[in-house]
Amino acid sequence: MLKRTLLRTCVSAILAAAVISSTARADEAQSLEELRNTVINLLQGLVKKGVLTQEQAEAMVADAQAKAEAQAKTKAAQEEAEKGAVRVTHVPEIVRKQIEDEVRGPLRQDVTNDVVAKAKEEQWGVPGALPDWIKNVKLYGDVRFRAEGDLYASDNAQNVYLNFNNVNSKGGIGKAGTSALLNVSEDRYRGVGRLRLGLTADLGNAFKVDARIASGNAATIGSTNQTLGNYDARWSINVDKAAVIWDPIFSNKRQEFDLRLGRFDNPFMTNNELVWDTDVTFEGLSATYAVDLFNRDPNKMERGVFLTAGAFPLQEVELSTKDKWIIGGQLGTIIPLGTQSSLRFSAAYYNFTHVTGVQNSPDSTLQDFTAPAFVQKGNTLYDIRNDNDTSTNLFALAGKYRLVNANLMLDLAAFGSTHVMIGSEYVKNIGWKSSEVFALTGQNIDARVKGYEASLSVGQPSLKKLMDWRAFALYRYLQRDAVIDAFADSDFHLGGTDAKGYQIGFDLGLSRGAWMRLRYLSANEIDGPPLGIDVWILDLNGSF
Repeated sequence: MLKRTLLRTCVSAILAAAVISSTARADEAQSLEELRNTVINLLQGLVKKGVLTQEQAEAMVADAQAKAEAQAKTKAAQEEAEKGAVRVTHVPEIVRKQIEDEVRGPLRQDVTNDVVAKAKEEQWGVPGALPDWIKNVKLYGDVRFRAEGDLYASDNAQNVYLNFNNVNSKGGIGKAGTSALLNVSEDRYRGVGRLRLGLTADLGNAFKVDARIASGNAATIGSTNQTLGNYDARWSINVDKAAVIWDPIFSNKRQEFDLRLGRFDNPFMTNNELVWDTDVTFEGLSATYAVDLFNRDPNKMERGVFLTAGAFPLQEVELSTKDKWIIGGQLGTIIPLGTQSSLRFSAAYYNFTHVTGVQNSPDSTLQDFTAPAFVQKGNTLYDIRNDNDTSTNLFALAGKYRLVNANLMLDLAAFGSTHVMIGSEYVKNIGWKSSEVFALTGQNIDARVKGYEASLSVGQPSLKKLMDWRAFALYRYLQRDAVIDAFADSDFHLGGTDAKGYQIGFDLGLSRGAWMRLRYLSANEIDGPPLGIDVWILDLNGSF
């Protein structure tokens, strides 16, 4: 049995070689044919001797022929595929090195990029090191150092302008002493710092949290500045923002709804600081609905038309139903002009409820809460204290404040990345009634309730790298009761209303997160006693 098996194997191999002979070289064809005939004669002899049956011999030949034909087809297909290929039996070392360098460079970069992207996506190296929620939290903040000079005109009126915050907190002009008056003559040079640090956290389903702490005096509405030079005492830190935000963008990316509750950034769109200082944050509730009418970028929601409304408590009084509120609304549109240019227009209405002072009954303090918690300067105030002590005073607003406000901004991408931005803004206090003011104060006070400004900016809209730049200028005219002075720009005329003048400045980018700003502001009084104040400011800003 073993012999028969060995014989079968040898015969198969020999016949396969014989069949493949058709693809061999010509000089080998005769020898292979002779070998084939020999094998066939051998099989016939074995059949005659009874070692194999005729059927077994024929089966062995057929099996060998089938295998040989299959091998021949495989070899022919391989030769066809390699047709025209050049076979090099030896590659010199210098050629091999050159090929290796040329291939390895781009291949290494592609592989590296793929690996780095995969590592970032799957966070290799820190499995389980951080909780899942930390991936939904983003930190942001900024630090600013300011050098400031406050320069007063030589003909400013002396012993006229009261520091109403000090007077009210001390209980009267006499009790405040020398701190009852504003500085109007002594030039001041100082260093000023600011720190703001915040975070946003994605809560899912379009909900998020926005919280921020900031330096500065907690009682000052429109400034987060910290004057340096307090015998190295630590800075005051306060909660500047603490809000829950729901900001869903509809599936077609053409509509957006933004709901904010808590303390948050100004939800109303403005040009500069005619009505609101940029550092003012609002407490309460606001809602914005926006529709993208122009579909300029299908992957991005852009406001074509937007409507914002909000209610913001200014002062809650436990024993009174006349809490102070700001109720506001704004309707606006942003119209694209080409790929980068746009025209923005908005109109707003702000109603400050129950902010007018109410005079106390004789020897009563029941209406003290109607005095403002903070003022700058400019608004018409009157004394609501009503007692026989001439050293006591408490000053409050004499009129009502219901503001209509409109602003326009034309942004022209005129020279590539250089934009020209032309803006204008107007405000009028339609709540002021001279007859009502006379009934409260006994004085005939003309309505001085209008304000406007015009601005021009040339340069990059945002400073993202070294040598990005922007130059700007504006002119402002703001009568004494056009807005509530507590919320107006705190730098122009060193805060408040009843001021007219100009501001010029220049911004220079230093890196992707650092820039420098130089400004010069010059302003004078409109109706009051002479008060000219020039301010120069140099800021170094860093943000992340």
